[in-house]
Amino acid sequence: MTAGVIKTQGTELFLLDSITGEEPAILKMLCPTSVTGLGSGTKSQIETTCLDTEEDQEFIPGLGAPGPLSVPFNFVPTAASHQGILTELKESGQLIPIMVAFSDGKTAPTLDIETGDFKAPAGRTCARFLAYVAEATIDAATNDKVTGNMSLQRSGKTTWSWNAPATP
Repeated sequence: MTAGVIKTQGTELFLLDSITGEEPAILKMLCPTSVTGLGSGTKSQIETTCLDTEEDQEFIPGLGAPGPLSVPFNFVPTAASHQGILTELKESGQLIPIMVAFSDGKTAPTLDIETGDFKAPAGRTCARFLAYVAEATIDAATNDKVTGNMSLQRSGKTTWSWNAPATP
């Protein structure tokens, strides 16, 4: 095994909920089973080809187009995170801060009172971004558990907080 690899077990997803309560609150997503698409999205192309070019077209990078994330989860109807996602957060369409905290640490993010945003914990790799809940679905099948899937549409850049500095 490569040194420094971290396991997925212990990864947590946090949402900064300023919609469902009177004060902003950090809401830990209960029982996500996966997070896919973190960092996805491509830069657009701006063509710079001149008329006298006789070979290939030429381009420079344009703006990035942040991609969506998919978060499947085991549905627990009594969980505040599931109720909030399926009701207020989805219906509002509001951009909310979201943080994925990886398993190389245990400390949860805190709320920065001055900015009203997440403060990443020291000693834990985290990715923070803005997104809205684009879709939240619940699935039930024969001889299975009830599951859900939350689709998040990122807006803007993802900010990374690293557990440790890079090694050469």
